[in-house]
Amino acid sequence: MAFLFVGVSCVNSIMKRLWLIFIVIIFPLTCDSTEFECEQHNISKCNSDDKKTNIRVFNNSDYDFCNVLISTTGEGINHGEIKSGENTCYRTYDKAYNYAYVSLMIDGEDLVIQPIDYVGETPLGVGYFTYHLDVEEINNKKQLSIYATSN
Repeated sequence: MAFLFVGVSCVNSIMKRLWLIFIVIIFPLTCDSTEFECEQHNISKCNSDDKKTNIRVFNNSDYDFCNVLISTTGEGINHGEIKSGENTCYRTYDKAYNYAYVSLMIDGEDLVIQPIDYVGETPLGVGYFTYHLDVEEINNKKQLSIYATSN
């Protein structure tokens, strides 16, 4: 009977060790990283033209932005990654308004501003402008906002 007790004790000890090894190996593989890495897509080149509308983007939020895509009348321009409190370089637009279509990511979460149209809006015109992007949390949901200033 003592032999059976020792055998069961050894099996329990081995099972505990195997369980611990399993947890140590599997647990790190199932955890999501809290650090989001911005994988930038086709960033548009910096450029400006004194005879066109030139826009840079300012991140007025506490969050870092990834793949900031701005579209004013057609194909979007990717301004890339914009850290909190930073500006991008200027990029030329054929026409732009006080607001625009904006698509970006914050920690892997997509945020979008989708204008319906620009009916009744006055174009910004020729010059240098900044789109200020901000994020406000309402009911644990991030809300993106935009406004333009002349430089």
